[in-house]
Amino acid sequence: MATTHRFYQLDVFTRTPLAGNPLAVFPDARGLDAGTMQALAREMNLSETTFVTPSSVATRRVRFFTPAAEIPLAGHPTIGTWWLLAELGAVPELPTDGSGQVTQETGRGVLAVDVILAGGRPAEVTMRQALPEFGPVVDDRAALAAALGGDAALLADGPAPQVVSTALPQLMVPVRSRVALAALPSGGAGGGLAAFLRRIGTDCAMLFVPDREGSRAIAWCRMFAPGLGVPEDPATGSAAGALGAYCVRHGLLPARGEVSLVVHQGHEIGRPSRIAVTVRSAGGEVTEVRVGGSAVRVIEGQVSL
Repeated sequence: MATTHRFYQLDVFTRTPLAGNPLAVFPDARGLDAGTMQALAREMNLSETTFVTPSSVATRRVRFFTPAAEIPLAGHPTIGTWWLLAELGAVPELPTDGSGQVTQETGRGVLAVDVILAGGRPAEVTMRQALPEFGPVVDDRAALAAALGGDAALLADGPAPQVVSTALPQLMVPVRSRVALAALPSGGAGGGLAAFLRRIGTDCAMLFVPDREGSRAIAWCRMFAPGLGVPEDPATGSAAGALGAYCVRHGLLPARGEVSLVVHQGHEIGRPSRIAVTVRSAGGEVTEVRVGGSAVRVIEGQVSL
């Protein structure tokens, strides 16, 4: 006898349907094993699909799958999953108005998520990411530029590209200009980029150009992860948090108190997104990273297995 499992698709880090980053969520994944979850993620064929189950140590357990592999934590799936659960009224711990906090059991431990509601509907979801871990620096700029599909003039002067993790390892890559950023092919050199990234312990490259909108710090970004089956991601909350930490560490943002960064991503592939990043630091060290945004539900259905 077939079993059915309800799923929803949302666009995350946007309030506009068919923009931002699409996400599939199975809000009650009880009875599904890891192999079936992976097969469903492959069937959904989105950058990530999440599966929600009860937890003995948190409000819910959330598992994150790309079409190719399970990953410990991801940004836009966290925002979209908790947006959906709040919208469905599935989290009685949350108030109908004001701010509430939930926790999620993930592959990176138990992490807090803040949800703001107005009239019983979510207005904003913010995740607290793990404290940053700073990994290898890339000295061979020419090899990196080629792997990204660019030329020797692609990379900006200043801080060296470096692997940073606030959820999973991601290579932060400062790019010289928005023109150079936009000219790159999605996924860079494909398999060549995937191999380059794996040699330094990551599957993801977050390319960025710092900018300002008035007094507000912003960054124009693209994220390539061909080794995970995602040539280009429209919005990457985990990479946005790591970028905020990288910018504070390397003096692109002030290393004192609380600073904010707005990440614009997805424009080159027709899915513009907006990610709000907040980084706290003290004594030159990052003490907190938060990433937030909104979402919109666009599809719902069921899978029969």
